[in-house]
Amino acid sequence: MEIEKLLHFANLISKQINEVLTAEEQQELKEWIEANPSNGILFEEITKANAQDSAIEFMNSLSVDKAWNNVKMALKETQSTQTIKISTPQKKYFAWSAVAALLIIGFFIWKPNHIKSTTSVATPIEITPGSNKATLTLADGRIISLDSLSNGGIAAEGNVQVIKMDGIVQYNTSNNNNEIAYNTIQTPKGGKYQLILGDGTVVWLNAASSLRFPVAFVADERLVELKGEAYFEVKKDAKKPFRVSLENGSQIEVKGTSFNINAYHDEELLKTTLLEGKINFLFDGRSKSLLPGQQLRYDKVINEMHLVDDVAINEEIAWKNDLFIFKSMDVKSIMRIISRWYDIDVVYQGKINPETFSGIVSSKSNLSQVLKIMEAGGIQFKIEGRKIVVF
Repeated sequence: MEIEKLLHFANLISKQINEVLTAEEQQELKEWIEANPSNGILFEEITKANAQDSAIEFMNSLSVDKAWNNVKMALKETQSTQTIKISTPQKKYFAWSAVAALLIIGFFIWKPNHIKSTTSVATPIEITPGSNKATLTLADGRIISLDSLSNGGIAAEGNVQVIKMDGIVQYNTSNNNNEIAYNTIQTPKGGKYQLILGDGTVVWLNAASSLRFPVAFVADERLVELKGEAYFEVKKDAKKPFRVSLENGSQIEVKGTSFNINAYHDEELLKTTLLEGKINFLFDGRSKSLLPGQQLRYDKVINEMHLVDDVAINEEIAWKNDLFIFKSMDVKSIMRIISRWYDIDVVYQGKINPETFSGIVSSKSNLSQVLKIMEAGGIQFKIEGRKIVVF
């Protein structure tokens, strides 16, 4: 079933939950439920009270405007662009309905399309999703846990003030600062964080990642060092080019732009995806220029790089928008992402399902919910504390 159809039936189920189905829609949903026994099983699972409570809790954590914007972004790949005028009450319903659709769609979007009736994943303790967590290492060696601090000033680094406000760390630089000092922000497994550098560049750091950066950019270039994954919105400054140095010795040369870098050491591919502007990827004497919508993939195993056009941007930055969007991914690739976000260890037992899977799941879901969704696609798990056995 295509994603468009899945989204359509997800929205019908959401309407059923909200008791606003038309007679025609009720008949369409009834026919879908009766068309396949697995559809009926999934409908019952989705409409259970605890599943609805989870969706409502997630929706209540978002403003209506933010929810609506996130949904429009997530649906951009599957819907044609059109202008829709919606009154405030209607907008509120459709925002909630569409968010619920994204939440529940995970129950039946997984491919291949043979859905099994399985027992639910039982956990002795509920493993909750990641959150805003990071440590900041200052130039003098002090280490500050950002998630335990209240809003306000953190430290002074020369003429630079370091401030935390609503889960964001910001560096405010005076014009007469000439000192070169470096800080490092590091997220653990199960954490992510947002940072505003001294030049106004905004960085979103994903789980198990770190960024080393000058507290003030006083040199002729703005050089930062990244391990893991981050999304950048770079402040333009023609006099000071922005560069991102990666662990394997490669560099991203930035022309003032928005882009995502996935450079985890345990991934075979190093991926750079450009949303806006222009960047150059430099490695081992080779150079590749990227235009918006392109992705550079460097295969670390065979030491080759190539460009991919018309990349589904929303899939690459889904992590920033509190979503997992998996497209034709194998089990181990999916579990590496889940391991980083839920701070778990993953081991494999026996022959692992070689097929690929696609799906949309809220990253605000507890781990048991995500694993139950994946079990419906034929993957089996056993949970031992914070270790997941896949078989």
